[in-house]
Amino acid sequence: MEIRANVYSPLQNTAVWLGAWLYELVPTEDVIDAFVDLGGPHTFGDGGLLDMLRTLKELTSTLIDAPFHGPILTLALSGPGQVPALPAGSRAAVLASASKEGALVLGGVDKQHSWALIPTRGKDATEWNLLEVEGFLPAIAAASPGEADQLLRQATDQAANIIESSGYASLAPKSLKDPRLTVGMLSDFYDTPGLPYAVPERSAKLFARADRVAAIAETVQETIGDHSLDPQLISLWSHIRTARMAGVSYALAEFARDCHS
Repeated sequence: MEIRANVYSPLQNTAVWLGAWLYELVPTEDVIDAFVDLGGPHTFGDGGLLDMLRTLKELTSTLIDAPFHGPILTLALSGPGQVPALPAGSRAAVLASASKEGALVLGGVDKQHSWALIPTRGKDATEWNLLEVEGFLPAIAAASPGEADQLLRQATDQAANIIESSGYASLAPKSLKDPRLTVGMLSDFYDTPGLPYAVPERSAKLFARADRVAAIAETVQETIGDHSLDPQLISLWSHIRTARMAGVSYALAEFARDCHS
């Protein structure tokens, strides 16, 4: 089972950059650079990235000007024991579950209509598919940033104890001289391409903690090659995904409040 797809999705930072742009907190050039950093050239139907941005702007313009009733853009991740926040059986839910990255979900003016934006990463480019979603989105209990952070703190302690008790020094290949350095390098990779200046500190800290725990899990399971600890580490995956989704929702909510203040 591929670990990285269960603990990391470039859609996290994509969602924050896109949300900041929709609320006109960052210029178009910056959001284009962020997209390119995460996947090279982009295609959208018969057009490209600018066509996609223009379409998303049109779809969300009414919601941005309307009173706040929730984030206009959310991140839907899934994995073992966790389904995407999309109507069960819908094409969007099937594609989001099959994707290694999940989906970005844009709300509609009508609560029974929304949109799912799902990427397909090719060797040289990223293709984006925008699917209309009919029906109410499932009422999955969303964790607040505080709740997600507390769960992730506990997961961090658990992951650290697992690494310490695993005797990683004897398990690590000779090429892995410093597991802590490997964890740091993976954390930096997860953070690509960084976050816009407008992202709230609470979201940024939550993302950083998720990156750290994800890097620890990947170091133990992939780099060190110890799969005897898989059952314990797999239980951390859902906490990592939940933290990433909570951080995105909080950031988008803060963008909206700043826009309407």
